[in-house]
Amino acid sequence: MVAWLRTMTDTHLVRRLTTILAIDVVAFSTMSARNEEHALGLLGQRMDTAGTLIREHRGRVFKLTGDGLLAEFASPVEAVRAALEIQEAMRSANATAGPDDQLVLRIGVNLGDVVESGDDLMGDAVNVAVRLESISATGGICVSSSVYDQIIGKLMLGAEDIGEQHVKNIPRPIHAYRLTVDGAKPVAAHPAHTAAKAAPRSRSLLLGAAVVALLVAAAGGTWYLRGATLSGPPQNAHPTSATASAPQAAVPQAAASAPAVPAAAPTPAAPPPAAGPRPFIPAEVPFLPDFRRRALENYAADEGSKALAISIRGIIAMATRRVDVETARRVALEECDKTVLREVPVFRDYDRCMIYAVGNDVVWSFRPPPTPPFPYVPSKRPSPPIAFDPTTAPLLNVPARERLAEHYLKAVHSRALVLGRNHFDWWTSSNNDDDAIRRNVQICGHLTGRPCVVYALNNDALVQTPTMMRPVNILTPTDIGNLDPNQHEAVMRYLIANDWRAIAASSAGRLGIASDRASEQDAVAAARQACAQAGGTDCTVVAIGPFLVEPK
Repeated sequence: MVAWLRTMTDTHLVRRLTTILAIDVVAFSTMSARNEEHALGLLGQRMDTAGTLIREHRGRVFKLTGDGLLAEFASPVEAVRAALEIQEAMRSANATAGPDDQLVLRIGVNLGDVVESGDDLMGDAVNVAVRLESISATGGICVSSSVYDQIIGKLMLGAEDIGEQHVKNIPRPIHAYRLTVDGAKPVAAHPAHTAAKAAPRSRSLLLGAAVVALLVAAAGGTWYLRGATLSGPPQNAHPTSATASAPQAAVPQAAASAPAVPAAAPTPAAPPPAAGPRPFIPAEVPFLPDFRRRALENYAADEGSKALAISIRGIIAMATRRVDVETARRVALEECDKTVLREVPVFRDYDRCMIYAVGNDVVWSFRPPPTPPFPYVPSKRPSPPIAFDPTTAPLLNVPARERLAEHYLKAVHSRALVLGRNHFDWWTSSNNDDDAIRRNVQICGHLTGRPCVVYALNNDALVQTPTMMRPVNILTPTDIGNLDPNQHEAVMRYLIANDWRAIAASSAGRLGIASDRASEQDAVAAARQACAQAGGTDCTVVAIGPFLVEPK
């Protein structure tokens, strides 16, 4: 004790900033009371898995806590990514385990100052991480505002702002966020900490910055785990405009023009997907070029311990007939990441590979990428054709225009330029036009959490750019509040309707949609008329083509 006090009061303490991850097993004492030996064996196996994932993300376990552990990371992003993978691994293990082998974790992550004591770490940052773990949802992750601020724009996931929390043995309130799947709120909050000093807010983390909502629910983001594998067409995607747009005026809530009905009540956020795995179906694996489907069919037919890793770049790696599934997972990820590093000229955070399947069960934590309806683009092309010109295309910043002129226009393979929310653009080459369209809308939808628009195919623009009003963002159904299922479907169909097209909405919740018109003026007038016929008295044009618009 004396030595410890002397260390803590020494003026030459070794202090440093680090990220602390705290893990605790839910109701482990109950499990241990039933069969202590079995519970301890299961705990050891699961903590070994957690330790492996922590090390893969350059973390270090510095303390075992009986039914959990404490680890440190140099990077908050790596700490959160490790936490996500650990929870995914627990869900995967529980899905195939018996009722007595269900082990569920809570995880807390905090960034702060610590004091070194040999290999151990002490201080307020460690205590806060432990308290964040205690208020995490079962099977969830809770992070401090210091961590949240560091992962914005770097990870795709949802977050519920639960405000300032008063927790045991911490003299000040801690501003906390619960990380969620697809922007949905956690299944259940910890009952002892439902009240917060600040009013809770729902947030979504999107590539580049926090989104400014336009009367919409939290965006359907998800979480990144790891990234990419095997070779294919040149990996030449250049997302260069992934920045948040300025705050915009709210879009009026809308109802369908036919029939005219009152706006539906807001739909509560859907619960996270069920924890159980879904069967592996080769045709459902996103991002991949068609020529790789045969490899997936071979994977499905293989027996024994196996795993499949995928990348948004369309790279895959599979490990089959391994000693156990943990070995298969590790080998698949390692091979996938090696290929990505070799083939992707500029490696970005989202290029990390992800485990998609273990055995013939899909363990990927994401839902299918949101896309426009098939075939993803309008059936009619502009006539006469419009040559794609990066200098005049909407919603692009200067670096994006320069890179598209230098790389996209000079590419020789089939390619599609897609535009996403908040000035995000993406393109990559593929073997044919249909493949290029599908892959790019899937990648963009995965990264932004919303359906994206195919603006150009090869060197031709596919959609008209508004001139009567200023494009400010890409339209998605969630930009128009309180849509019932039929209205939502109508707006989804609008996303691939022929130009010219427009949407008008009123503050009373009436919606007018027009498409396949001869001119921009005709489309705007027809949308206003449809809105008025639906009962709107102050109909405002909110979209022209696939773009949200506002007056110049």
